[in-house]
Amino acid sequence: MTEPLSSEPQKAFLNTIRAGEVRTGRVISVEDREVLVELDGFPGPGRAVGCIPHGDLTRKATGHPSEVVSIGQQLTFEVIGVDRQQERVWASAAACEDPALRAFLLGLRRGAAHQGQVQSVHNFGEFVNLDGEHDQ
Repeated sequence: MTEPLSSEPQKAFLNTIRAGEVRTGRVISVEDREVLVELDGFPGPGRAVGCIPHGDLTRKATGHPSEVVSIGQQLTFEVIGVDRQQERVWASAAACEDPALRAFLLGLRRGAAHQGQVQSVHNFGEFVNLDGEHDQ
């Protein structure tokens, strides 16, 4: 049995998507644990779907995703990964919530030394405010 014809354009579209890039889409479903978005730019037929887990929807504390988004709302998000078997994009809207913070974090490089002040110490690690860090 062959796959539906609409799957080939979807696979080709998903092959153009890379982790770390910023995309947009329209909210098509709001559930307890996730928000589904229809990805912009898919030529069809059908639609390409992205999934934003509740914890990646916003940096703010929320009880339910419906407190943050609604059906039809346009979102900007970072691609976290592409599941080609399930034909789904995993994404984070929280990563794009504060453009200045995102730019600062993307400017950090592994192994680079930075100055900062320790703000708190926990059994799982320390929180440090880096010099030159965005206000938040």
